[in-house]
Amino acid sequence: MTKTDAPPMTPGVTSRRGFASSGAAALRVRFLGVVVFLVLLILVFSLLAPRFFTLDNGRSVLFTAAILAIAAAGQTLVVLTGNLDLSVGSIMGVSAYVVFDIAGGAPALQPLVVVLAIAIGAVLGFINGFLVAVLEIPSIVATLGTLSIYRGFVSVYANAQEVTVGELPRFMRDLATAIWLGVPAYVWLALVVVILVALALRFLPWGRKIYAYGSNPKAARFFGLNNAAIVLGAYVGAGIIAALAGLLLGAQVGNINSLLASGIELQVLAAVVIGGVSIWGGSGSVYGAAIGAIVLATINNGLVLLQVQEFYRLLIQGAAIIAAVAVDAVVQRRVLGATSRRRVMEVTA
Repeated sequence: MTKTDAPPMTPGVTSRRGFASSGAAALRVRFLGVVVFLVLLILVFSLLAPRFFTLDNGRSVLFTAAILAIAAAGQTLVVLTGNLDLSVGSIMGVSAYVVFDIAGGAPALQPLVVVLAIAIGAVLGFINGFLVAVLEIPSIVATLGTLSIYRGFVSVYANAQEVTVGELPRFMRDLATAIWLGVPAYVWLALVVVILVALALRFLPWGRKIYAYGSNPKAARFFGLNNAAIVLGAYVGAGIIAALAGLLLGAQVGNINSLLASGIELQVLAAVVIGGVSIWGGSGSVYGAAIGAIVLATINNGLVLLQVQEFYRLLIQGAAIIAAVAVDAVVQRRVLGATSRRRVMEVTA
């Protein structure tokens, strides 16, 4: 075809591109908004609390955010499918207590604590995924139930006993206090986990299917995707990551009881939502969830330095969650509106 034979560019094509790009732009703005909010938090707390902007305090913030960011990376997999996992804290508690208890009683198994944690996390995550994907129980109901079941199991297993710091493998205790290149080792581990999850979502077929399913489950089924396998895989991945986060938290705490990580579910979900991952599924990134974890750690650290009471810290955290969900709803409406207009133009073009 010669240059003169080429069909002219119609207004409809230009408009479709514009509408598609407007949705992508909205998602980018949401991510950048989280980054800007974090920068503003740092500036405000630096002015109000002179001790905030110091190297030691910066390490403290990152150390606190590290475990939360790891757990949020796993939660991101589930939320991208349009579901929730409220049992993440219980999975962390079960994995840490059971693995360290077994390793404490059998020193030969201490080098295998990571493998044991992965196995436990995979099983618990599979149970969650089976309830949601196969039995089609709403995720909030299913994981609320497993939250209690898993926590009850570890309470019975522990029998009011603690796993003491002396029973923990030496390399885990050393890891909890290690500093690599001036930064806590946990921060580097969190960075590795976040990058691996991001690469899996971007380059593995399974990762791309998670986005496709979360964007439109009915369309995913129409195009032949195994929706049950997608959701099941997301929950198994989230369970494994939660188990690893539980190991790190247990090593940090030292003396582990059956209540380890109790209540962390809200913080993990808050990090994901504040980081721009849509609770309706299909959009967002694990990098945003990690930044959301840093935002929460920054807020808590800054308010503690300002001697703000716990009640007000919870109030501010809740307000941040509501604001993030409100922004997410606005972006979602804009994306859906752009998609609807694009379809109209395709029909009328």
